[in-house]
Formats: sequence, C-alpha cells, structure tokens
Amino acid sequence: MTHLPPELQQTLDRHADSPPRLIDPRTNKAYVLLAAEQYERIQTLLEQDGLEETYPAQVEAAMRAGWGEAPMDDYDRYDELRR
Repeated sequence: MTHLPPELQQTLDRHADSPPRLIDPRTNKAYVLLAAEQYERIQTLLEQDGLEETYPAQVEAAMRAGWGEAPMDDYDRYDELRR
C-alpha cells in the first residue's frame, strides 16, 4: 500500500466535504480521491459484470408476483386506457 504524500494529505484536508478531483498532468486524465469506505460502498455499482447473472432470478420473481398475468396487460397500457 502506498502512503499519501503531505501534499495530498493537505488536499484531503481542504476538501473534507467532498472528494477532491486530481489531474494527472502527463495524461490530463481526471481522478477522484475517495476514502476506502466510500469506494467499498459504491464498488458494486461501478462493476458492470455480474448484473446480467441476476436477470433470470429477477424474471422468475416478477412472474411469481403476477407480472405475467392478464391484468398486467392493462397496467402496461395504462396511458392508452386512461384516455
């Protein structure tokens, strides 16, 4: 693990209310410096892989809840039927 240099520690102190954005001068690429606890809370949102694996379970749960039954057809056409 790499330790923060004093300059970055000062940056964190100045941006206590929100994560600071850092620019790599070599690439002009922007980065956000997050506390590990913050990153761990949002990590699954950032990972694109794996969500598709839950689709079959989502569909099965929806069908058990009645989403595939005839009354749901009316719900799917709500705006059309409301007129």
